[in-house]
Amino acid sequence: MLDPNSDAAAPPLLSRRRVLAGGGRGLLALALVGTAAACGPGGPPTPDPLEAQLDAARRDAELAAAAATAAAPWMVPALNVIADERARHAAALVEELARAAGKPTPTAPTETTAATSAPAAGPAPAPTVQDVATALRKSAGSAADLVPTLSGYRAGLMGSIAAACTASYTVGLTPPRTQPGRPR
Repeated sequence: MLDPNSDAAAPPLLSRRRVLAGGGRGLLALALVGTAAACGPGGPPTPDPLEAQLDAARRDAELAAAAATAAAPWMVPALNVIADERARHAAALVEELARAAGKPTPTAPTETTAATSAPAAGPAPAPTVQDVATALRKSAGSAADLVPTLSGYRAGLMGSIAAACTASYTVGLTPPRTQPGRPR
């Protein structure tokens, strides 16, 4: 017969069931704390790297369109194509930024007006073809530098933009040959 005062009749203080239940509660508490920490304010959000690319695409489109107004007649079609292409790049970037932010794509592009800037002393001279080529070279370089930091669609988009800008300034902005087969 067992003695009621002995320890043999009492359940063990640390059973397998208690360890598993306690461990499960601990893991659940850890998960909840981790989720709360991740959702809490952790400083200001960093700007999306595509924002700078959007600004560059808009500037390049405006620059090419302005240069077309004062360019040689044979260069005007190329500058207009470049302006249209960079405007399409801007539209694609707006769509991607909206998608990444979980917002609907804006229906009309936001325009910046020159009315908010300081009044100019006179009309500024139209940009040159070289100005457009320099801007495209810079845009191509910054887009290409961004590609390895991105993945998936975004990396492909930046690669496409870099290639298009490079083709525009190396092929689209070259003067026509006067005689076939002769170097310029």
